[in-house]
Amino acid sequence: MTEIQDLTEPIPVTIISGFLGAGKTSLLNHILNADHGLRVAVLVNDFGEVNIDAELISGVSGESTINLSNGCICCSIRDDLLEAMVQLVQRPDPPEYIVVETSGVSDPLAVSLTFMARELRSGARVDSMLTVVDSDQIDHVDGKHRVLALDQIAMADIVVLNKVDLVNDEKREKLAAFVKKLVPRARILETTHGKVPLDLVLGVGTYDLRRFSGKSGLDVHVHADGEAHDHDHAHGREDDHHHEHSHAHDHTLVFNTWSYTTDKPLSHQAVRQAVKTLPATIYRAKGFVYLDETPDRKGIVHVVGQRARLIIGEPWADEKPGTQLVFIGEYGGMDDCELQSRFDACQATEKTRQDAVLEDAFELLRDLVER
Repeated sequence: MTEIQDLTEPIPVTIISGFLGAGKTSLLNHILNADHGLRVAVLVNDFGEVNIDAELISGVSGESTINLSNGCICCSIRDDLLEAMVQLVQRPDPPEYIVVETSGVSDPLAVSLTFMARELRSGARVDSMLTVVDSDQIDHVDGKHRVLALDQIAMADIVVLNKVDLVNDEKREKLAAFVKKLVPRARILETTHGKVPLDLVLGVGTYDLRRFSGKSGLDVHVHADGEAHDHDHAHGREDDHHHEHSHAHDHTLVFNTWSYTTDKPLSHQAVRQAVKTLPATIYRAKGFVYLDETPDRKGIVHVVGQRARLIIGEPWADEKPGTQLVFIGEYGGMDDCELQSRFDACQATEKTRQDAVLEDAFELLRDLVER
């Protein structure tokens, strides 16, 4: 890898962190579509085989978006992050600002340490570490996964309490007080849909890596479907396995991913039921659905903890319609065969089409009666 030379002003970088489903992509879209006048490049990390987050962002051209998928940039594909950053800053017309959206299970300290590499020191600098928190669901993250969620908050110099419209004032105030106690120096912003004032998060220069000196990174193991789980690695036997950061925390912090794809249309009602009844061991599900009832528009699935949504989105445009879903859950807590059968059963049939017609008729009758 070539070292960067003669770059007098490092490009500022905002790292967006936060646990699964916190609203990182919503905040990223807000930044990209705002009138800030900056030429922004985006690196999006999703550790599943399909980078759904990259598909959900808007506001930048394809060449300004770099997808880092099927691994986590704090560990398994950290070299990919470094290589992508070097390529960005060495462009003849480099970006004026870089935003990195990490996966929901990334250790933000390990990500930020990438920018201390010799190849990047003069080319880019971390301007801020921004952690997004789902105000409604953070209390439901428990056990070993809470260690990661709280560590992501503790690493931040800006904490965005997102989705505050879903909680009452008492819970909002308690959460803000808890965050303030956990990370006293952090700026706390409360918002919905990630809509934060950009002058408070871009170009603020508040990140100070020195306050984390001596802190060990988390050992976050992520496994895609079909990947073997190395028992020694999972239990931190470092005499046989080289790691880029030390592991002083819970060595059983493991997540699993599984993806579902098909080009056959699915029943809206069946998908909605399948999504609503997912097992509690699945923390996050997201992606696009090809719906039989609305074949010209994307169905968009979002599952965050106890919340599930299936909404109708934008037209497919030049894309070939198809379903791409990614599921993220506890390692060993996802039954791949059951999930495969569950969503295969959602494929549209003549019966589901007849049921949809009847449902529309009943809906029309209810509307008439209510009037």
